[in-house]
Amino acid sequence: MVPLIYFVDQSLPVLYTIQFCLGLVSGLMKPLGQAVLGASMPRETLARCFAFHTLAFNVALVAGPLLGGLLYFNGSMMPVIAGLCVFMILSMLATAFLLPFGLHTKTTQATPARQESAERRYAPHLFLALTGRTLGIGLAAAFYPIMLAQSLANQGFMLGLLFALPSFVTCLALPIIGPRLRRGNGPFTVAAGMIVSGCGLLGIGAATTHWDFAAYGSIMGLGAALSAPTAMALASDFSRRQGAVFGMAHAAAGTGFLIGPIIGGLLIQNNYAVGTALQFGGIVGVSAAIPLLLNGPIERLGLTRSWTVATAMSCAVLATAFGMAFLPAEPTLSPPSRDEHVYRYKDVAMGTVVRLTLETADKNTADEAARKALAAMRESQNDYDFRQIRSSIARINRSAGEYWVKPTAEAYDLIERALLYSEVSDGAFDPTIGALTTSPLYYAMSDALADSKRHLVDYRLVELDTADRRVRLKKKGMALDLGGIAKGAIIDEAVELLRSQGIRAGIVEAGGDFRCFGDRSWKVGIRHPRQRGTYATLSIREQAVCGSGDYQQYVDMNDESGTQRRHHIMNPFSMRSANRSIGVTVIADSAEKADALATMLFILGPEEGRPLMRKFFPRSAAMWFGRDRTVTATTNFPLPDAPAGRR
Repeated sequence: MVPLIYFVDQSLPVLYTIQFCLGLVSGLMKPLGQAVLGASMPRETLARCFAFHTLAFNVALVAGPLLGGLLYFNGSMMPVIAGLCVFMILSMLATAFLLPFGLHTKTTQATPARQESAERRYAPHLFLALTGRTLGIGLAAAFYPIMLAQSLANQGFMLGLLFALPSFVTCLALPIIGPRLRRGNGPFTVAAGMIVSGCGLLGIGAATTHWDFAAYGSIMGLGAALSAPTAMALASDFSRRQGAVFGMAHAAAGTGFLIGPIIGGLLIQNNYAVGTALQFGGIVGVSAAIPLLLNGPIERLGLTRSWTVATAMSCAVLATAFGMAFLPAEPTLSPPSRDEHVYRYKDVAMGTVVRLTLETADKNTADEAARKALAAMRESQNDYDFRQIRSSIARINRSAGEYWVKPTAEAYDLIERALLYSEVSDGAFDPTIGALTTSPLYYAMSDALADSKRHLVDYRLVELDTADRRVRLKKKGMALDLGGIAKGAIIDEAVELLRSQGIRAGIVEAGGDFRCFGDRSWKVGIRHPRQRGTYATLSIREQAVCGSGDYQQYVDMNDESGTQRRHHIMNPFSMRSANRSIGVTVIADSAEKADALATMLFILGPEEGRPLMRKFFPRSAAMWFGRDRTVTATTNFPLPDAPAGRR
């Protein structure tokens, strides 16, 4: 009944409360339902029953998000919440009227003491295997979409299809595998399925094409179909107290789900390779299943302390995996493609996909220059990003209203240049908007909370000590956010480094913003904020192109005036999402300038933006997409033809 609260109060905290309560319910419901099934079904058919239980769960897991997407057709959460209420109430009625009274979670079926003792010896092995398996699943859930996005950029449908493929294969395989499952070989079947899944995750970590992802994703799905129902059936044999058994099993699985994404995040922060994190999850899944796989054979060989031997082997593999994963690593590069001495690289930096296109006669020169450029971009990001606890910006923010802070020379210079853009725009571009934007999901917070931070947003309250090159924020609670300029500055730094490494021409692109350099022209496309495909193609030479739009990070929220899009670009004057345009593209002689201008001009809109450009930036060009879909551009913007609606 908790989702019904949303019909009274449609605020974001209520959505969080609903999600939290449903999480608690799920944590109770799933192990309890499995415990009832384990206690009430004949042991001979238990594996098959759990197979169909797993099938139903996976079908719901696939169908739920699809149905939710359909119900979200008008950008409103109301139909989604209504659908959620309907299905929750139907489940409640089914539980009340279809299940017989007297169900319990303590089986009455007698098990020989010798058999029960033998089954219990598998319990630690199974719980260890479950933890390792779900650690890999948690890693895949968090980082597999990033891996797909890096390898299959601009192939949205294929990306979604491949991400859903493991669950889909599990659904297809369960009706075939389920009726053939037997209790007698349960430990071997569970371990084999988990090892197969782990090997699939290992393969995904090294995949580069959609065929690779399809093959290894299918292997993961088959492994899950083999291991999941048998693991539940095996757990039901450990004790007559089914509720306690399945509670412990879900605690072990939950531990893996919890620590998997955390470890994966640390790995990616260390070596910047998403594939390595996924491979690590595969190694952990395989290693954690080794004791369960080897316990039986070791016992049959007459060896004592079988649990100790098997666990020691598993721990040795796990220790090796941890050691290799956390070794400092050079930035990894995607395999370059060659076209007349043009080499292309792709990797992750600044929280987005970075692409380097380098023209040089020597491949080794290109490889080395690309590695150094990516490493430098990450180093600058770690210094400019307020989310990095040791960054210059984070140190300044923590000392707001109290102390002077001496940032790195590069960070000081960038802050100084950012404040110049603030002065030129009379505060439309204001890095102290960080007082608002450093909050999680800030663009969806209540208007009252946003207004309460208004007095903290004023670039004139940033003090610079030019002699000692120190920075201080005058008021406690103030914060800097250089997100409107830092990406462009980092791109420029990478270009200069590439030039110094002997690269004669190329493109540095990060998340759609790029700078072209060298003695040649490059063809680049401008995306439309509301349509698929490219709006226009330009020929760029020794210039940068950056854009801002309301389509990158946003939520659609309902109020008395209808559905409103709240996005990440905030107007410092109103403390609300800027709404004078839906997209801006800027061409300038540096990426830093193009980045800062794109943010500034998106907030100002064309009516105020064009006079500012003529006065202060006559050699730069800009184009706006209006809320009514019309296009407005400065007279020097190099569109090949004047499209309908251009002014």
